[in-house]
Amino acid sequence: MRSRSIAWRLALAFAVVCALVLSAIGVFLYRSLAAQIAYRDDLALLGRLEQVRALLADSDSLDALQARPRLYQNMLGNLDSLLLVRRADGANVIAINPRHRDLPPINAIARGQTPQRHDVLTWQAPDGAELALLSGEAQGPNGESLTVIAGKVLSEREQMLASYRLCLYLAVGLGAVLAFSLGLLLLRRGLQPLRQLSEALRGIDLRSLDQRLPVARTPAELLEPVQALNGMLARLEDSVQRLSQFSADLAHEIRTPLHTLLASNGQALNHSRSASEYQDVLASNMEEFERLKRMAENLMFLARAEQAERALERRTLELHGVGSELCEYFEALADDRRLLLENQLRGELHADQQLLQRALGNLLANAVRHADPGTVISLRRRDEPGWCWLQVHNLGPAIASEHLGKLFDRFYRVDPARAEPGDSGGLGLAIVQSIMQLHGGQVRVSSDATGTVFELGFVVI
Repeated sequence: MRSRSIAWRLALAFAVVCALVLSAIGVFLYRSLAAQIAYRDDLALLGRLEQVRALLADSDSLDALQARPRLYQNMLGNLDSLLLVRRADGANVIAINPRHRDLPPINAIARGQTPQRHDVLTWQAPDGAELALLSGEAQGPNGESLTVIAGKVLSEREQMLASYRLCLYLAVGLGAVLAFSLGLLLLRRGLQPLRQLSEALRGIDLRSLDQRLPVARTPAELLEPVQALNGMLARLEDSVQRLSQFSADLAHEIRTPLHTLLASNGQALNHSRSASEYQDVLASNMEEFERLKRMAENLMFLARAEQAERALERRTLELHGVGSELCEYFEALADDRRLLLENQLRGELHADQQLLQRALGNLLANAVRHADPGTVISLRRRDEPGWCWLQVHNLGPAIASEHLGKLFDRFYRVDPARAEPGDSGGLGLAIVQSIMQLHGGQVRVSSDATGTVFELGFVVI
């Protein structure tokens, strides 16, 4: 199912927001207009009542008033207005009621009281028409008490408000459509940099990992993601290069024992040999097979460590005991090379015992192979705030600085000619680094005339 585009979603959201804002403004304007029209109509009724009161008070006789109906019609101005003047007995002196509606009883305002807006009564006639009515007492000629009823049909007001509502609905609808169209257009133009980045990304493959996304003219909102993508491309390029180099190194490392096996077996098959000679060939083949087996095991360990498949079994270890076991294990090899192993480890450490022993064992094996005869290889501990560093120190030829950063790469050897039987196949230090990564620690090396020091750093909680 194809997902909706961001531009459409944002444009739709923009249109909805605009519609809500226009609706709120429209409601405010509509209510303001309705209030103003109601205010105008109420004031008209109040003024009409006062005018009729004054007219009745200034008239000489009711008969003269009844003889001038056109005067009241002109004063009312339209057929939707009504005016009734009644005597105390209910007889109409003036009756202008174009629709002949029967009016409800209305409380009349006292003669000396000024009418107010709250005195206006809104009433709905049986025919559905809504009227505004106002009644007040008045004094006619000769002091006669009269009742004046002024009214107005509100249909004109309702028609005006209905027309205004229709205009508001059209304005809100057209405004939402216009907002959606303009928003979509602007968003598509604004998202143009994303399409350009997509084009740039599509042009990057395994043969062009050195290319980077352009940072110049990139919008500020996209600058951080572009920089993150460039960083990812740099890491990917480095990983591909390392993988390519690893593949080449692995092929080279495997080719050597396989070539040796093929050559020795070929020679053994080409000439008749004695049983002892065949045993020597088989023994030589076993050494090569052991070398291939160690290489395969080390590669399996590295693969699982990098994929975090190996769960750590951390526990509190007594470091001096761990160091003593390692020194005892390497004692025979050290004696053959006239080396002395010195265990100065102390205290406790929370770590995986098997992995710690393997890491220190690889460092010790490396130190025994490269230390000068007659020297001392030391296991030490050095503490820093938040860190515990386990050191393996040996005296031997200093490692050139250009090699220090590559020592933990797979199959990397400072001197490939010094590969010896039983070594880790160039994977020992890479395994050490993976073990420290599993522990969330660090591994580092320094080398000068005073010796070479490998350090394992563990975070102390």
